[in-house]
Amino acid sequence: MVKISQLITSVQLGGAENVAFNLARGCKLGDSNNIEFIIVELYQTKNNYSKQKRKEISSKGIRIISLSKCSKRISLIIAPFSLLIHVLKEKPQIIHSHTDLPDFVLAVCLRILSLLHISCPKIIRTIHNTELWSTHDKIARFTEKTFENDWIIGVSEVSLKAYNQIRFKNHLHTSHYQNIIHNGCSIPVNNKHPFKIDKLKINIAFCGRFENQKGIDILLKRIQEISKRFNNKFAFHLIGNGTYMNEVNRLSSAIESVQVYASVPNISDKLYAFDFIIMPSRFEGLALLSLEASFSKVPVIAAYAPGLTETLPTDWPLLFHLDSSEELMVIIQKILNKKLNLKVLKEDAFSFVNENFSLNRMIKSYSKIYLDCYEQKA
Repeated sequence: MVKISQLITSVQLGGAENVAFNLARGCKLGDSNNIEFIIVELYQTKNNYSKQKRKEISSKGIRIISLSKCSKRISLIIAPFSLLIHVLKEKPQIIHSHTDLPDFVLAVCLRILSLLHISCPKIIRTIHNTELWSTHDKIARFTEKTFENDWIIGVSEVSLKAYNQIRFKNHLHTSHYQNIIHNGCSIPVNNKHPFKIDKLKINIAFCGRFENQKGIDILLKRIQEISKRFNNKFAFHLIGNGTYMNEVNRLSSAIESVQVYASVPNISDKLYAFDFIIMPSRFEGLALLSLEASFSKVPVIAAYAPGLTETLPTDWPLLFHLDSSEELMVIIQKILNKKLNLKVLKEDAFSFVNENFSLNRMIKSYSKIYLDCYEQKA
């Protein structure tokens, strides 16, 4: 039995986590089914989304192992030692790490294994972001210095470029094994949704973490402007959680047309409820939500951001610069005045993602990587 551990931050709402779940469900090792995927999380997220997602993953026969049940900060201290125990007990042939915190925990674990003269599993790292360790230079160097010539997967050209840049910055050699595998999605099936849709208004949704990276701080300001300028012609649905939760709730209390929801499991099957999705991100690795929206034929209003514009067709008319309020207002005005051919936009976006970002294509590409990595001589 070949074991592959998918190392993630937590079973929570996130593109990187969804990629790991899809790989665990779909990948094979050549023609053999003699393979087991284990989801290994650094810490537990305790909310309804996480509970439901755990049940869903477990129902597929996939084990979930939590390295710590403590808070996020304490978990980063405990997790490397728990991962060491996992490696010694389960003996995975491959550890596949997703994003920076799992990379850091894995780096500490690998250093301990090296000190104990214990052979390490083969390592695959997927780079999901276009900015790596932007505020933690010392941790970045410690982490990157641990990895030498492992398998590196960028979810986009800009994310792979970010990997090479941080290696050069720290005077480290880059891996010989570099690939780009775009995140993939399946075509959603429309399921019952919990959203309070106002049929007399144009319904726009934000789905994701309420964090600076996602531009939620800018969106809150823009919603206030839009509500004043367009006399509440739009209803906004903010779905997720994060450090801006209090600001989001305050805006919802102040403006009647702003609805707030906790993270919703399998959101891709429910996006059809909205007229538009808005993504004011500062940067992304490769924006999974944008792909899911296009597969659902819901147009995406998006900021010009690395890893986000790649998910949309060339000359997409719903792009705006994050620092330009007026550019977004022009788009909103066009939507209100029906100046856009939405039928054509929906079909163009669907055709684009269907050709370039299918789930089957991603699964096949990663399956080949797993096989090549497994068969690689030490």
